[in-house]
Amino acid sequence: MQFKQLPITHNAQGEIRKVGFELEFSQVGIEECVQIVQELYGGTVQREHRFSQKVVNTRLGDFSIEIDLKLLTEKKYKYIFDRLNIDLESIKVGKTTLEEKVENALEAMIRQVIPYEIGTPPLPCTHLEPLEDLRQALYEHHAQGTEASMTNAFGTHINPELPDTHCSTILRYLRAFLLLYPWLLKVGKTDFARLRMTSFINPYPAEYTALVLAPAYAPDLDTFIDDYHRYNPDRNRPLDLYPVLAFLNAEKVNGYTNLGSVKARNTFHYRLPNSRISDPDWRLSHEWNNWVSIEELANAPDQINLLSQAHLTLKKETLLGFDEKWIQQIEQWHS
Repeated sequence: MQFKQLPITHNAQGEIRKVGFELEFSQVGIEECVQIVQELYGGTVQREHRFSQKVVNTRLGDFSIEIDLKLLTEKKYKYIFDRLNIDLESIKVGKTTLEEKVENALEAMIRQVIPYEIGTPPLPCTHLEPLEDLRQALYEHHAQGTEASMTNAFGTHINPELPDTHCSTILRYLRAFLLLYPWLLKVGKTDFARLRMTSFINPYPAEYTALVLAPAYAPDLDTFIDDYHRYNPDRNRPLDLYPVLAFLNAEKVNGYTNLGSVKARNTFHYRLPNSRISDPDWRLSHEWNNWVSIEELANAPDQINLLSQAHLTLKKETLLGFDEKWIQQIEQWHS
């Protein structure tokens, strides 16, 4: 399946929009991932430590490779030993240090439930095909994805650069996502473990959806950020807007003490897709093309208005089975 083109391929400066991907998986460790990236794209290794490395200056740009757990990437486990005045680096156990022994044990315990992650460089949205080589290589190295275990709540995150940073543009994209959300769950076969058994992709509250889809809702940026944080005081939304909100108003977003670290960037953070890396029929283009559907609706304001009215009306009239009925309407629009 080919990667579809975005309806708007250039940003406000006339440059081709960039897109980054984050792939989560298990069973293929850091060193093996580094080797895979170098074999595919070249580059040199920058090693912060064993759990956080980069392959830089590849033919595509810089890749990051790490285990998705601050306990290891930021060595937070050392706090306990520091309190006990134990210097893990200086104590030898055979030919290795006690630090290595502790990290080996921690990695062995958590590698079944905490994913490894490869972050790609931002690529032109018109040139994403080289990433399928990475997906294929991980599959051939027996990486396991969401479908491999009920505990694998792994995702594929897509970070598309915004076409522009007007608040009205962000609102249109959010409305498009909310309107398509039940359909995206269906066509993306969103994994039950990620959707129900964990809090990684909590849906937007119904009250917030109703607020955003209301025809009269036309906030300025400050009001939009205030409303977003009031209804979504965490990062675990399937479309996380905090990175771009921090890009637009870092002082305001950094003032929220319940979010942890927010990396400001001029991108949407689309977190809904599974990581079906061990499925031989899965392609990154499947997930990308679903995002393109969001973009297509976001750039059809008349359709957004019509579908928003229909959504709000159907929601009021339906006690049970709303998602199934709404998916039928979306499928008619999408056909």
